[in-house]
Amino acid sequence: MARSGNPHPGGLFILLPVLLLPAYAATDSPAGDVPLDVIALGVFAALFTVSQWLTPAHPLALRLGLAAALAGVAASGMWALNRAWLAAAVLTAVACANLLPLMFGAILGVAATAGLTAVTDGKLIDVVMVVAGGAIALLRGRLLVEIGRSRANRQAYATAAVENERLRFARDLHDLLGHSLVTMMAKAELAERLAAVDPARAAAAARDVREVGRTAVTEVQRVVTGYRSTSLAEEIEHARRSLEPLQVEITVSIPDRTWQTGIDTVLAWGVREAVANVLRHSNANRCAITVTVERRSIRLDVVNDDSGGTLVDIGSSGGHGLVGLRERAAELGGRLTAGPRQGGGYRFTMELPIEERA
Repeated sequence: MARSGNPHPGGLFILLPVLLLPAYAATDSPAGDVPLDVIALGVFAALFTVSQWLTPAHPLALRLGLAAALAGVAASGMWALNRAWLAAAVLTAVACANLLPLMFGAILGVAATAGLTAVTDGKLIDVVMVVAGGAIALLRGRLLVEIGRSRANRQAYATAAVENERLRFARDLHDLLGHSLVTMMAKAELAERLAAVDPARAAAAARDVREVGRTAVTEVQRVVTGYRSTSLAEEIEHARRSLEPLQVEITVSIPDRTWQTGIDTVLAWGVREAVANVLRHSNANRCAITVTVERRSIRLDVVNDDSGGTLVDIGSSGGHGLVGLRERAAELGGRLTAGPRQGGGYRFTMELPIEERA
């Protein structure tokens, strides 16, 4: 398979057993040709293995030389040894999808390999097989390239979403504190200048600094409380808006609200943190948010089918957001767990006690 971190059309080592066809055919060759067959097959197998290991980051000259070597060995085998070397020609066409630039360069490589096959073998069906093998490899390569671009776009969107949230909060604090801090600095400078000449006015300026500071603290607390105060319904709607552009299918199952406002706020923060971790670290295609209410407890489950992300596992430390959220849950007598789940993907679970239902 292609490397998951950087998809490219190589990695098709699984095709090497195809070379057993010319190896088997060599058993019917004259005794003097067998050693030559074995050596040629070994060389071709080594070249093909290297061709599937290389990536577009390697020098083009190296990749062109390797493609030419593969074509030369395959054509020589078909011409001098036996027709079963057609398998090597097909593998050469497959290798062109990885060694040559997609799509134009790879198409020329497949066409050149098909031409060599026609010259050395002369059978139309063999040429068609070479072209078909190359075409399948080209389509696979194109698909892997698009997958890589899609992953990059998802990551860029997720990073932008997180940064926008940080910038919004920073902008709110700047707008709130900017005027207050400037006023406090001016009043403090005035108090410093008047301290020796007019103590009464200096004391009044100092009191103004204290009052401005006290007001600023109150306003910051109000802003932070407003930032933290949210509802489960609002966060679920925010989750939809955040995940849908990434083509993450989101399903929600929540009963009518019967729990207290404090519980609802903590659950909302749970959804926010779980979705934020999906945005930052996951390669999920589906995300399910479920709230289950029992007589004495309420449970929030956020499950995704992440197939290779690195969602933070809370463990004994975990990410700062998860640790803070676990502390909030513990204050209410609840618990929070997050990590990989059986069958693949990740599960975020928060369980909180509620008043017993009749």
